[in-house]
Amino acid sequence: MKNAVRLIPNSITLTRIVMTGILSYFLIQQFAYNQGKFINLIFMFLYICVSDLVDGRIARKMGWTSTLGAKLDVSADLLYIITSYLVLIFLKVLPLWFLIFVCLKFGEFVSTSKFIKNYSKESNHPFVFDRVGRIVSATFFVIPGIACIFKCLMIYNGIYLLNCFLGVITVAGIYSSYQRIRSCVELVTLGRVQS
Repeated sequence: MKNAVRLIPNSITLTRIVMTGILSYFLIQQFAYNQGKFINLIFMFLYICVSDLVDGRIARKMGWTSTLGAKLDVSADLLYIITSYLVLIFLKVLPLWFLIFVCLKFGEFVSTSKFIKNYSKESNHPFVFDRVGRIVSATFFVIPGIACIFKCLMIYNGIYLLNCFLGVITVAGIYSSYQRIRSCVELVTLGRVQS
């Protein structure tokens, strides 16, 4: 029974994967066929966001963290982001260039995390986070919801505001990448000095 209870955080993460598919269906229904799925979209979007906050907190609070859980969480997040962005790009709600930036940022995050973890050996967590990068990744998560609200409510200058927001997030993401790569270079330099 105790081991079954330990599966709660990962179960929440797995439901986020299922909800991502349902969200994609509702996005297509709303924007391609005008079938008025706005309330369903908001509900799915909120569920996905809340589940992302809750699964990790439960795992940390109860001491049930694991490498598998961390990797499953990041994989579920990436699946949600890639899937929802692809659907919104297909529906002409989001620009393709931003998805390309998100993919590049994710690749940089994984590679610099692995590098920093191997060089510093300070953490058991498979990923190394930075403050600006956390904010940027949180915005990657909420952008589909913001884009849907702008599109559904036809907010005046919504596309312009959304593109400005995407531009700011891109600049912040580039800054985060610069900081992370600089940390990697400093670790190598420090390692050579100490050798």
